[in-house]
Amino acid sequence: MIKKSNGRPLKITIGTMDKIADAIQNNYNVTDACRYAKVSRDTFYRYLNTEPLFTEKIIAAYENQSTFVLCHLCSGTYRTM
Repeated sequence: MIKKSNGRPLKITIGTMDKIADAIQNNYNVTDACRYAKVSRDTFYRYLNTEPLFTEKIIAAYENQSTFVLCHLCSGTYRTM
């Protein structure tokens, strides 16, 4: 769990988690989502492997991303730029 009382501040906070998850849900890849949240990819993967809350948020973001794209593909409203 993300909890720390002393020392250096955490690199990924709840706000940062939400920022990364929102970016992934909006079809950003991991590299771009990390740049957007100002977090390294190494930190992203470290937290992904050690923090269950972060892992759940990322999985949900990917699931929502797929649903969004599939819904628009099926309805014919999905367009590429």
